[in-house]
Amino acid sequence: MTGILLVGAADTGRAPMAAALLARLAEQRGYRWAVESAGVLGHDGAAAEVEARDTMLHMGLDIGEHQARSLDDDIARRADLIVAIDSGTALVVRARFPAAAPRTFGLGELAGRARDVPDPFRMQIGAWMTYARELERLLEAALPRMVELLPAGDEGPTVGDERATPGSPAAVASPAAPPPIAGERAAAATRIAGLLQVAVQMPDVLDWAAARGRIEADLAAIAAAPAEPSDLIAAYVGLLRAALALLPPAPSPAQLAALQQAAEKLRAPVGQDALVALSSTLATLPRLP
Repeated sequence: MTGILLVGAADTGRAPMAAALLARLAEQRGYRWAVESAGVLGHDGAAAEVEARDTMLHMGLDIGEHQARSLDDDIARRADLIVAIDSGTALVVRARFPAAAPRTFGLGELAGRARDVPDPFRMQIGAWMTYARELERLLEAALPRMVELLPAGDEGPTVGDERATPGSPAAVASPAAPPPIAGERAAAATRIAGLLQVAVQMPDVLDWAAARGRIEADLAAIAAAPAEPSDLIAAYVGLLRAALALLPPAPSPAQLAALQQAAEKLRAPVGQDALVALSSTLATLPRLP
């Protein structure tokens, strides 16, 4: 299996976030890649920073089980491609592991941009979210170059390939089969759920105006992806948009919790009962404390 290694400083912030984001991006594109991360500063066994974990939940990903590890000769040797989070880390990797130097690149280098995403260590959650979104954009821009550099012939699993473990970050459906609409809808619903979870838990640090714009965009994608002819998702999304319009600039925890509960219905076909329940929620939403 093709292996891509994201390397950061401590492997507790940008590197595990970038690895999770790249694994999802590869899965969406149909590439069967094993995406991992490591660090050059020796924080072995440390968990991801709490801000990194919360940021990934906001973006629909879970790195709660991540444990940092130090880059060593064996890890470097097994990686088909090493992507350093910044140019400084790339220099360190090339100097310490000269045999891996030809396979080592900075993320900005691969993306064709002279840009290093800053380390948000000890910054507020807003900075983590901003830099995570920038990492995602750089990874998207770097993807074509990664494909060029990786070994040919291992782009995705074949039907019945036992090496692809369902549910793992590196396991994806066969690229021969088009991705189902339900999968796109599920991804959008997961992003909304993660964002609302952060809003409920940390309302004081979240930019609600920006969060609402992201939710609106994902709702539009969900409305266009009915699971079946009887799915009333378009009407349900219309009610959710009305609920968003009723919220004040700084929604209360109870209002956000009500919206979070309603958003859970986005993951499955919506029936008449769900529409009635959401209509009732709209009547009381503005008065929730």
